[in-house]
Amino acid sequence: MFRKIAALWAKNKNFRTGAIVLLCVLAVSLLGLLVAFYQELPLLSELEGYKPSLASKIYDVNGELIAQLFVEQRNLVPVDKVPENLQRALLTVEDEKFYSHWGIDPLGIIRASLVNLVHARVEQGASTITQQLARNLFLTKERTISRKIKEVMLALKIEYRYTKKEILEMYLNQVYFGSGAYGVEAASRIYFGKHVEELSLPECALLAGLVRSPNKTSPFNSMEKAKARRDMILERMFKRKIITKEAASIAKASRIELHKTEVRNAPYFVERIRQLIEQTYGSNAIYKGGLSVYTTLDLHLQDKAQKAADKGLEEAETRIAREMGISAENIASDTNFKSNVPLQIAMICIEPKTGYVRAMIGGRDFKESEFNRATQALRQPGSAFKPFIYTAAIDNGFTPADVITDSPVVITDSDGIEWKPENYEKKAFGPTTLRKALYTSRNVVTLKLLTKVGTSSAASYAQKMGIRSKIQKNLSLAFGTSEVNLQELVSAYCVFPNMGVRVEPVSILCVKDSTGKILEENRPKLQEVLKPETAYVMVSMMEDVINRGTARAIRDAGVNFPCAGKTGTTDNYSDVWFVGYTSNLVCGVWIGFDDHRSLGTVISSGNTPAPIWGDFMKQVYVAPPDDFEKPANVVTLKIDADTGFLAGDKCKNIINENFVKGTEPTKVCREHVKSDLFEYKSNK
Repeated sequence: MFRKIAALWAKNKNFRTGAIVLLCVLAVSLLGLLVAFYQELPLLSELEGYKPSLASKIYDVNGELIAQLFVEQRNLVPVDKVPENLQRALLTVEDEKFYSHWGIDPLGIIRASLVNLVHARVEQGASTITQQLARNLFLTKERTISRKIKEVMLALKIEYRYTKKEILEMYLNQVYFGSGAYGVEAASRIYFGKHVEELSLPECALLAGLVRSPNKTSPFNSMEKAKARRDMILERMFKRKIITKEAASIAKASRIELHKTEVRNAPYFVERIRQLIEQTYGSNAIYKGGLSVYTTLDLHLQDKAQKAADKGLEEAETRIAREMGISAENIASDTNFKSNVPLQIAMICIEPKTGYVRAMIGGRDFKESEFNRATQALRQPGSAFKPFIYTAAIDNGFTPADVITDSPVVITDSDGIEWKPENYEKKAFGPTTLRKALYTSRNVVTLKLLTKVGTSSAASYAQKMGIRSKIQKNLSLAFGTSEVNLQELVSAYCVFPNMGVRVEPVSILCVKDSTGKILEENRPKLQEVLKPETAYVMVSMMEDVINRGTARAIRDAGVNFPCAGKTGTTDNYSDVWFVGYTSNLVCGVWIGFDDHRSLGTVISSGNTPAPIWGDFMKQVYVAPPDDFEKPANVVTLKIDADTGFLAGDKCKNIINENFVKGTEPTKVCREHVKSDLFEYKSNK
């Protein structure tokens, strides 16, 4: 065939002319095609201005990484921070001639083409690292001649503009390693839970082996294939005298240990932060902008809260199962029990002096339900609302020693319907001091006190202390019927240990963009809403809730440092609460069903949320917290605990009581004659 063409070329002038014209046409066409392709390539200015998608990072108050939000999980690092072993391992398997070629490897292309032709499939790739970078940055992965031509041209263009070091750095920060990790730093964090500069030789080899086929050789998918690929790369590095035989042998014998630091147990808090950031900066900033969000969360406290919550839920479910006739060993295998008893929990901890949210649990399992019961669920607080009523009373001249008779009462509403409120114990207790009424959670006494201070006044105090949900201004306030969420209730309780100062809850301390520029900073917003004397007297009353009242299980469990709080149970037993505090931490716990079913008689605020709170606080305080600060304008006197008068010679039930100066009693208790107890309904 070639001889015939040569003969025609030699003898036939017209053939020569036609062939030359045809070759010229083909050359011009090819040149035109190349020019067209070249014009479609990105400008150098586009290359220089290119910004890859960056993951946004969420940190706790100690600078520990909680989570990353991303479309492409990527963290840029300079090439100088990438271990030499990782650079060489990648070049060994992806582009051995990187430092000698000028963007493409012609011999490599020919060799790969012949191998692929023999095997009748793509067996070898011929793309250099520069070509891979060009494709990853600006082109698609479609297997077409036009895309390949553009890839080659763009690779040449990149090589002309950038140094080898700059190209390698871009590649190291761009290449995909599987599991959502783009770039060496993200891959190092995803697979090994460490920064890239901390990687060992075998870890470097494993990452290098992921680039060619990330899913197939991922250790998350096949540890065996990942190890085989790693060992092959180590062997190749040895044969090319990059590492010694001994180093290769030790590396091959090492165990692959995976550790993902980004998987932490604060998913509800992370989602809360995501929502707040999205409202301000939008989705693109979150998932592509590389924001750094520094939060108030303390992962150490979060871990302790999660442990206490898990333990408390398990014990509560065991009690419920026992009541249903299910043995403890059969709880896990009883699918009917699990499906019908999805107990939920919410827990939140706030620092009263700053408003910083230190821990947050929004439910038992974020994967099952993303609904945040700490911030989104509106539930009746029951008796946990009573402190606001007592606060209104103390702030308006009442004292903890004032006595109200606990006796049956009938109330008729505007529709003429009679209402007969009862105590939890279904009986009346006679004359009761306000202190005792609060720590024993007496409904009738609280209702009578509410009629004295007024529903509008009680609602006003709750609102200025931090309750943002709508409050129904009627007598049912005494029973906590107005729905609130846990965060606002805990935030309102912060006013007590903070001696009357209200601080808005804060979850985000600072937001920075990918360059480190500060976009947002949040500082505590303080507002005095109570007199310090009122706050302290309320603290002293609420200490007795734990010392001798409805939450005494906390003391029984060994919590012996200064603390105070209040239990809460709704009328139909569908919600149980405990909100407690020390001088520097306020924590609330809620337990219930999402569908508002009754918890039954085996779950109460005193035996479930209160012990969870106590378990958590025992973990938090290795050393006891400071005592509550007593204002100078508070006086402490010995009184008779039954009558509320100054203790007399024959009084036996004597306690130290706190009074705002000017409200203390002046009368001395009489002898304990039964008729006297019913004669004195107030010491004022």
